Amino acid sequence: MSRSVGILFLHGYTGGRHELHPLFDYLKSRYDFEYEFPVYPGHGTILNLKSAGGEDWYEEALEAYLNLKQRVDHIHIIGFSMGGVFASHIAQNEPVEKLILIAPAFDPISITKPVRLHLMPRHFSEHMKMKSYHRVKKRLRHVPLKAYQEFKNIMAVKKEGIESIGAETMIIHGMQDLLVPYESSVEIAKRIPGARLELIEDAPHLFAFSDHNQLQLNILTERFLFNEDN
Repeated sequence: MSRSVGILFLHGYTGGRHELHPLFDYLKSRYDFEYEFPVYPGHGTILNLKSAGGEDWYEEALEAYLNLKQRVDHIHIIGFSMGGVFASHIAQNEPVEKLILIAPAFDPISITKPVRLHLMPRHFSEHMKMKSYHRVKKRLRHVPLKAYQEFKNIMAVKKEGIESIGAETMIIHGMQDLLVPYESSVEIAKRIPGARLELIEDAPHLFAFSDHNQLQLNILTERFLFNEDN
């Protein structure tokens, strides 16, 4: 008897489905699986972060997991940035078979402090070509201070206890990430039992804005989820 599989896709802070949609489209075109793809309150195409807080965002992610759990035998979770932290917290408390954390925001920093990452001038040049730096900076400019504090608070709460994760885990992080330092994923990989770490040298935080990096992400994810030999 074939087993039913579901994938929960969790986007990042101030983001939406567009951050993971290229990966979703790639997987859905090649494999048959159930899925949930929630958008947190106040997120999506138009930001309105004044009426909902961190726990509301997490509860939306958890509710999507519970809905999927009712329909399938096995669940994988793919979480990007803040969604990666939510994914790791769900995996501590609920059955999850495979867990993919993409640039998880365990140690978020301000986009105005990239010097901490020791990036070279060519890295900034690549970001400008993709326009990802300006897209993120423009979007974050309209985030209320209270909403950013909610983000920091919910991350502090949900990132604890990762040592208890039992799911097979892969962490993917770009080494040109201007929002979340890749070094944080290096440390997190040491704390999650058996975690596999994939660092992509020329990738920014937003994989979806670079065709080359998106292709790498697609392949790594596909092999991890669907190829039993990897």
